[in-house]
Amino acid sequence: MDTAAKTPASTAAHDAPPALRGLFAAFLEALRTRLDLAAVELEIHMLGLVRLLLWVLAALAFVLLGLAFALVALVVALWDTHRMLALLGGSVLFIVVGLVLGWLGVRSARGRPGFLDGSLQQLAEDQRRAGGQS
Repeated sequence: MDTAAKTPASTAAHDAPPALRGLFAAFLEALRTRLDLAAVELEIHMLGLVRLLLWVLAALAFVLLGLAFALVALVVALWDTHRMLALLGGSVLFIVVGLVLGWLGVRSARGRPGFLDGSLQQLAEDQRRAGGQS
């Protein structure tokens, strides 16, 4: 009666040769290791990205406030003579600073490694080893 209660899946797992069970266990362990690596790598990238965004936003806010106050001071100083020139010069300055900051942002985003690059390299190495190449 006890053998009738067993499901086919549970009997198949116990009836498998020990070498096959060992291979399956090694596969699961390697998969778990790679997933752990991917999780740690993703966490590192996310923390770095959040930190970078906070620093960039803070720096950008202070730079733009500084430029705004400098522009106001320039307009006040030139109010009687060349106020339009001061306003246009300040506008051009803000546009140039915005373009430079945008260019720096794009350049830094291109230089960063992609998410999970290390994990993908390890998986490619595992695949190469499993294929019999050494």
